[in-house]
Amino acid sequence: MTWSQPDIPELPEVETIVRELRKKIIGLKIIDFWSDKEKPVHQAGGVTKFKKEIQGKKVLSVVRRAKFIVIDIDGDKTMFIHQKISGHLMYGKWEQKNGQWVSKFSGPLKEDRQNQYIRYIWIFNNSYQLAMSDVRRFSRIILVRDKDVSGLKEIRDLGPEPLELNAESFGRLFRAKKGKIKPVLMDPTFIVGIGNIYADEILWDAGVHPLSQIDKLSKDDINRIFKSTRKILRLAIRYKGDSMDDYRLPSGEKGGYQNIQKAYQQTGKKCARKDGGVITRIKIGQRSAHFCPKHQRIA
Repeated sequence: MTWSQPDIPELPEVETIVRELRKKIIGLKIIDFWSDKEKPVHQAGGVTKFKKEIQGKKVLSVVRRAKFIVIDIDGDKTMFIHQKISGHLMYGKWEQKNGQWVSKFSGPLKEDRQNQYIRYIWIFNNSYQLAMSDVRRFSRIILVRDKDVSGLKEIRDLGPEPLELNAESFGRLFRAKKGKIKPVLMDPTFIVGIGNIYADEILWDAGVHPLSQIDKLSKDDINRIFKSTRKILRLAIRYKGDSMDDYRLPSGEKGGYQNIQKAYQQTGKKCARKDGGVITRIKIGQRSAHFCPKHQRIA
């Protein structure tokens, strides 16, 4: 069965990358850019114009909005990056050998296969580089005017950031909302950054069945989901994300959340609450959900 589809990177993975890149590239000047194909750069003039517009520009800030990375540079332009399913940004030094980019550093950047599908590279004035490894080639870059970032179709209809909500504003989101709780949590127009992994983990922690109808949830149920959302996302950021699939840190290393997850892809394992339940997988639309039938009851 192939119900479960990769949904990495989610909020914790993108937040981890952004925090790491802030330490590395702010203040650096872009001196060159390389791409193996035109496709990732979504703008008139393609790679040639993109390179011309970013060369000599200093990196001013690196922020996250939902699952997107937004890098502001000198002037009135911003680089908007979507890593998609399998892309992840890495910081290091590479050289071309026989048409392939090879890390100059030993360790995961050089040895982990997931870090070797390099599709494009920014080169900085300190001789370091920012590279995108993307086995499926879905990642993309948009160069946009600063004032137009909020109007990009990718983000203009997005819901709020879950870690910026308080209990009251979180609860208001659910008023007059209908549908099953897991798909709603994964809807970026409702709330951003939560995909397959963290929806399962949040609902497991909150003790709410993924098929529960929102209009049947109590105020206490919603409050537990709120607390679990903050708890799980912060915990995942502390563990630097989940590397069950393609995601890696800018250092090329794996995140650590996959080592402690309690529900996602834990089918057949005894529930970590030791309540006698066994993690079960069901299908919801084209996705799967993992839960404990013992303590996660349908509302």
